[in-house]
Amino acid sequence: MNILTFDIEDWFHTLENRQRYSGHIWDKLPSKVVENTSRILAMLDKRGLKATFFILGWVAQKHPELIREIHSKGHEIAAHSYWHHNPHRIRISDFEKDLKHCLSAIQDITGEKVRAYRAPGFNLRLNDHRVFDILAAQGIVVDSSVQLRLSSDKIPMIISTSSNRIIEFPLITTPLGVPYSGGGYFRALPYSLLKYLFKQQDYHLLYFHPRDFDTEYPGSNLFSFWRNQMNRWNTGKCMLHLEDIITEYKTSTLCKAARPYLTESSPKEN
Repeated sequence: MNILTFDIEDWFHTLENRQRYSGHIWDKLPSKVVENTSRILAMLDKRGLKATFFILGWVAQKHPELIREIHSKGHEIAAHSYWHHNPHRIRISDFEKDLKHCLSAIQDITGEKVRAYRAPGFNLRLNDHRVFDILAAQGIVVDSSVQLRLSSDKIPMIISTSSNRIIEFPLITTPLGVPYSGGGYFRALPYSLLKYLFKQQDYHLLYFHPRDFDTEYPGSNLFSFWRNQMNRWNTGKCMLHLEDIITEYKTSTLCKAARPYLTESSPKEN
């Protein structure tokens, strides 16, 4: 099981500086999300592949034409919050407002119910019961927000909530806690090591951002030197390495992978 996903956010949407800066500065920064997402869509078109796109609500409202294009190509549309806040650093009531805002922004564009969600930074835990209750109450049935170090034979996981159950496809890390299957770690690790790590598991959650493929990442003094350097690292090789991986490993969208488990009568529960 190899699930191909992309978090559609701009280069300045990181978890850094959330305490000091809010979205009002984003309009003053040069947007590159349309240009960089177009690279992703072109690659998927060339290979005849479908993926799950986790859309930031702010991006949906600023660039509705981009969301329409992704949707028109038959890709799965999922939610990635509105403001890209770490859910553990905001009140639970604010998390619910943010989720509703995000879902409304996306669904107004596509006309379809959003059924899948990913928290920024994979920052949910299996015991975040109140969060999962809110997700289920808003119609989310598939989630991909948890990082775990465990064997792939325990995936997917079933999370019980007060109103429904949620199928969880977590991000698996190495024993040292490195989430190697996407983002900055995918770009930073030697490719020979990546190939080795991929062979160790039967399940991979591939996750990328448009900035992962941007060879002209602008950078900003809003972020640390380390964050700027990480966002520039190996962006020129990332698409080549991703294409190599998806040539070797057949991929699926998130909700397609969840279908067999959505109809099971007695799933494993956590």
